[in-house]
Amino acid sequence: MKKIITSLSVIVAVSAIAIGATSAFLSDTETSSGNTFAAGAIDLKIDNESYYNRVLNAATTWLIPDDLVNGRLFFNFTDLKPDDEGEDTISLHVNDNDAYLCMDMTLTSNDDESSNEPELGSGDAQENINDTWDGELAQNLQMFWWADDGDNVYEVGENPITNGVQTVANLFGEDRQFSVALADSQNNIWTPNAPGAIPGDTTQYIAKAWCFGNLGLAPLAPDNGDQGRSPSDPTGPGVTCDGTLLGNETQTDGVTLDVAFRAFQARHVPGFLCSETTPRTATLTVNKVIVTDNGGNETISSFQLAVIGTVVTNVTSGVATSLAAGNYVVTETGVSGYQATISGDCNAAGQITLASGDNKTCTITNNDIAPSITLIKNVVNNGSGTALPIQFTMRIDGTVVPQNTSVAVSANTSHSISEDAFSGYTLTGVSGAGCPATIPGNVTLNEGQAITCTITNDDN
Repeated sequence: MKKIITSLSVIVAVSAIAIGATSAFLSDTETSSGNTFAAGAIDLKIDNESYYNRVLNAATTWLIPDDLVNGRLFFNFTDLKPDDEGEDTISLHVNDNDAYLCMDMTLTSNDDESSNEPELGSGDAQENINDTWDGELAQNLQMFWWADDGDNVYEVGENPITNGVQTVANLFGEDRQFSVALADSQNNIWTPNAPGAIPGDTTQYIAKAWCFGNLGLAPLAPDNGDQGRSPSDPTGPGVTCDGTLLGNETQTDGVTLDVAFRAFQARHVPGFLCSETTPRTATLTVNKVIVTDNGGNETISSFQLAVIGTVVTNVTSGVATSLAAGNYVVTETGVSGYQATISGDCNAAGQITLASGDNKTCTITNNDIAPSITLIKNVVNNGSGTALPIQFTMRIDGTVVPQNTSVAVSANTSHSISEDAFSGYTLTGVSGAGCPATIPGNVTLNEGQAITCTITNDDN
């Protein structure tokens, strides 16, 4: 470096001598303009083309890729019949960086939502509203997922990603989770022999078929990605569906699923595995506590617990439920006569925010409300009588009570209503909803129930 600098000095000196009296020197300027650093992008977009019984279904189809916002659903079929079937092709679009792709699904309920006569006649047990896992639909709804070339049909040579046809119950297993490494450092469902990330600015396709019954595989001949094909064609979607063996046990049952996709930048992360990332879901446990210090006799099974997010997810007391990260409200439906308070990780209104990996618990405590009886004395003096209502003695369970005063009693217990005899007056009637037809008489009240009984006496 020193030799170069010295040599330059000599050249400049010679040039100055040669120019002599001129005022200019030889010069040179190099400019580097607009120096920029710009980050690339990983922005996963999803679209879906959905067929229900081989007809395009607008409710679960959107062809402009987006972020699964505004309640996008891959499944929204609420009146299934045996033999019903569907096929969807999901398009995955990443931005200009090579990306790893992962898919995660969670089974959030398999609920026997009610019990009708045909269902009970098939031997199915009576629905337990607090048990969101007492249904049979997941055991009779079958699925098949594969790496598609974008033409909406299953073809010879396309790679299955669910180990063949599976019932929903078997697909999700005991932990109710199903995850697939679509493309990571050791997997690529589209090019199994060449694992790794998908190139940036490309579109990849996966497809799913489902059948309310037995789903069979009948792959079509490859067509090299001809996207003019559809399940509506006479050749069909490459799968078959047969629901003729189904019974009545699945009537009124429901299944809910959570589906999510993850994309990660591949550059500089050569060993990335989908299984090693931070959990996408959280778990929420809702506990039900019932206090029956006022004679209440309801049990936990009397209340339906639910978590409300973009959809309503029924949950079972004490059972952890996997949910996507987000904002939720914990609530319930059940019987009247109980005062509810919410505690734990939820606020008093039942609101909670879940982050990925969270494991939170909320408790709903229901305290039975004591029922009450109010007695009113009505005196008719149309003869020579001059008695006033305050002169009469009325009793509840033998204890004197003032009139026009609400008296708390225990629920689900018989209580007697009576009055002491009063010379010169005769009982002429008892009125009021839930009151005895005459007195002495007995009443049994539910939790929180309040009755007002008017007892009328007429002078002789």
